[in-house]
Amino acid sequence: MRKNSNDPGSPAGDWPDLDLEAEASRPLLERNMGRFFPGTGSFEERNQGLHDWVRDRAGKGLWPYGLVAESTPGPTASVRHSGGTRIEGINLTAVDYLGLTASERLRDVGIAAIRDAGVHTPSSGPLMGNSPASYALEAELGRFLERDSVFLCPTGWAAGFAAISGVVRKRDVVVMDELAHQCLQQAAYGSTPHVHLFRHLDNAHLDERLASLRAEHPDAGFLVVTEGLFSMDGDAPDLVQLTEICRAHDALVLVDVAHDLGAVGPRGTGTIGAQGLLGEIDIIAGSFSKCFGTNGGFISSRSPAVEWAQLCFGGPYTYSTAMSPVQVRVAHEALRMVAGEEGDDLRRRLMDNVTYLRSRATEMGLRLFGQPGPIVPVFIGSERHSRLAGRLAFESGLIVTSLEFPVVQRGQARYRLSMSPNFTREQIDSALDLIAESISRAAAMLEQPEPTPVAD
Repeated sequence: MRKNSNDPGSPAGDWPDLDLEAEASRPLLERNMGRFFPGTGSFEERNQGLHDWVRDRAGKGLWPYGLVAESTPGPTASVRHSGGTRIEGINLTAVDYLGLTASERLRDVGIAAIRDAGVHTPSSGPLMGNSPASYALEAELGRFLERDSVFLCPTGWAAGFAAISGVVRKRDVVVMDELAHQCLQQAAYGSTPHVHLFRHLDNAHLDERLASLRAEHPDAGFLVVTEGLFSMDGDAPDLVQLTEICRAHDALVLVDVAHDLGAVGPRGTGTIGAQGLLGEIDIIAGSFSKCFGTNGGFISSRSPAVEWAQLCFGGPYTYSTAMSPVQVRVAHEALRMVAGEEGDDLRRRLMDNVTYLRSRATEMGLRLFGQPGPIVPVFIGSERHSRLAGRLAFESGLIVTSLEFPVVQRGQARYRLSMSPNFTREQIDSALDLIAESISRAAAMLEQPEPTPVAD
């Protein structure tokens, strides 16, 4: 999804007209990635069709991935599309929920870290990959989360993957929300054949599944996996009820807090903190890449025995080089900002923008998913509608993530708006106008009525 074969120095160009009636346009508008998986023949033969399909979509401005940032992403950005077209537009695609990516304070900390400790940590965590600075970050993060122990991972993905793969074995059972992130799903399916899904946010269904599965696997270890804020739907679970259900069935709870930690909750402690469960969740996996202005991740387990299993058997921790000195010190400084008065102010401004955007979007007749938070999904409809709307939005000066099947359910394609405290009301108004116009124009071009979302 990041492949971009265009020369970065090539001039900006306009996309060719798209003949919606032409037979050649149908696969570009209607076919999805599932069509090319798993495929048959040699590796090259089975994937040639995927290559051609992506190339043709990009050439027509219908491939929403592979955007290249040619300036520091902020409320606006200069971006080159995978099809070659460049724009300077309103940026609603960067997952920079507190706007710290361009923080001068964090830049100064990063520069000082390079001077003091260099640009790289050339060892994994177990093999001299830790430092006084990394231990200091772990200690402060533990205090922030009211946890006894935290350890760092190279990325948020690595944290989610290691949190599961480090402790789950073949006889164990994993029960996860059907919309759990890919790092969690891949870790679960790679660790045990006993992986089961429950309906999104449906604790009653989770209770039923646990009761049935516990009868089938009376001696197995059980792990229930969910997230503090789901990145595709912008909603959150009732963790109090979920935790009570898991305790009743002798199951541990893992919560991935990549998208909510820092952005919501008292002092930025996320959904877990908002629901008063900081000391109660068995395993927390998180990321610094959304609200802390840098990359990296962490795991915190209530049980020292579980933590040691993750340290010894969590591949991404054991076999990847550790966070760099720059990442460690930037994350630490950002944590101080997030947990203090500055963080409170940033969250207040963020939620002011979220509330304003959701209110105005509703008044305009746009259909939204989720609850008030840094992620605002806007319903589009079919994949063909979404692809055409995305092209129109980009041409008009809007940089926004367009999600389609298989990332979301078929027929529920959407824009995912990533909010920030740094947007002005004028930018939000302009963005909403472009969103509404792109959806309406695409529907008219396809000669179809405005779609109705599928019921949850």
